[in-house]
Amino acid sequence: MADIIDLSSRLAPGRNLISVTPLEFRKGEWLSGSAILCTREESEKLESQRKKSTPDRPLMTLVPDHRTLDGGYHYTSLGLFRLRDDELRMRRLYRLAGLMECVTRAPSPVLRTDLVRRFFKIVNEEREKLGVSWKGNVRSFLLPLRIDHYNPAVFLDTIVGAASLKELLSGIERETNAQFDLLAAHYVFYVPEAFLAR
Repeated sequence: MADIIDLSSRLAPGRNLISVTPLEFRKGEWLSGSAILCTREESEKLESQRKKSTPDRPLMTLVPDHRTLDGGYHYTSLGLFRLRDDELRMRRLYRLAGLMECVTRAPSPVLRTDLVRRFFKIVNEEREKLGVSWKGNVRSFLLPLRIDHYNPAVFLDTIVGAASLKELLSGIERETNAQFDLLAAHYVFYVPEAFLAR
């Protein structure tokens, strides 16, 4: 079959691009484990080095400055990867990550009232519709952006300052959309081959 179909161009170094928009995903050099998140500048350095590699002489010596997406980040990045062809659903998933973050890390005065039941109903309905879940002892859901791109205190202040459930939900949506836009503009995900098999 290889005599009939030339596969060399598909297997050439640097052919690791999975998707460009809405978020950029690239195949990493590892089989399983967690994805990593790095800036576009770091990704460009890595891809430049990849172009110099040959199948018989890999030159991969650079480990880009990155964040390993493990724990809760793993499930968020895996969910985004699975929904990579549907930006609206990706944004909904990232909003859901913000709702989950609100429950575990950012105490809201609104959630100290009987509105907490309605909030959890929204969370559970959205989890079912999107078919996602975070497993284990998870504390962080929103991806770790560099502080010069986004100050996490802005998200926490939005939650703490919300005076109503409507204000809380709209604030979470606004801030998670802002973070998603930053991910699209400034970051690249490198995923293990196991992500492709799921």
